Amino acid sequence: MWWNSVVGLGLEHAGRATLGVTGLRYRSVGTDEAVEHPGEGPVVLVGGLCETRPCLEPMSLWLTRLGYDVRPYTLGAGMGCAQRTVTSLVRRVREIADDAGRPVRLVGHSRGGQFARAVGLEAPDAVSHLVTVGTPFDLWGITPHMSAIVWGLGAAGTAGVPGLYRLGCLVGSCCARFRATLRAPWPGDLPFTSIYSRSDAAVPWRSSHDPYAHNVVVDSGHVAQLTAASTQRAVGEALVRSASATEAVAA
Repeated sequence: MWWNSVVGLGLEHAGRATLGVTGLRYRSVGTDEAVEHPGEGPVVLVGGLCETRPCLEPMSLWLTRLGYDVRPYTLGAGMGCAQRTVTSLVRRVREIADDAGRPVRLVGHSRGGQFARAVGLEAPDAVSHLVTVGTPFDLWGITPHMSAIVWGLGAAGTAGVPGLYRLGCLVGSCCARFRATLRAPWPGDLPFTSIYSRSDAAVPWRSSHDPYAHNVVVDSGHVAQLTAASTQRAVGEALVRSASATEAVAA
């Protein structure tokens, strides 16, 4: 639809502009820096709320440099019905895993990490690692201004604005299964790392701390987590972490 095209184009330009600003303070890993933990195989990189492919480019370039086959996933810029998005992502992950002949690694930022955690629980046979970055696992564990945005988008979707989730996705039966996965027990044999920042102005760190994950603290803002070298290095290290090393770390 023309509406979706206009919104998508606007979000892409906004994403590039935002990353340009955050990149001035939080630089990505330099191209001359040695790669300590090279990898291989497919990585599905899942964008969060209002994030399009340009937003994921810094992290995608870093993971590609590490040796991974990166597949960005930004269906509806992360603004659609959560359960439908997860269902679509499960299907996509299974297709990639079947084509590669091996499970995929999942990396999700913000709401994309919520989607990725749900996929890991619905299709654990198709996933080898889960890494979330700045992801709130408590649905209401976000700052007031982010809550206003989340509820505002839900209200707009309920009013009929295309491409947006509805209020029923937040509190109704529509996405009840999805909401249950955010704090559900995690398989002990599936490496899971949650990366977050105590200076995140959108997602308080306690909401990102997961008792089933290896929790890693970095220093960056919410959007800057996609560009900051410290976060990129932490993601690279998490993707090679074995299941035996994935233990809860008190923060």
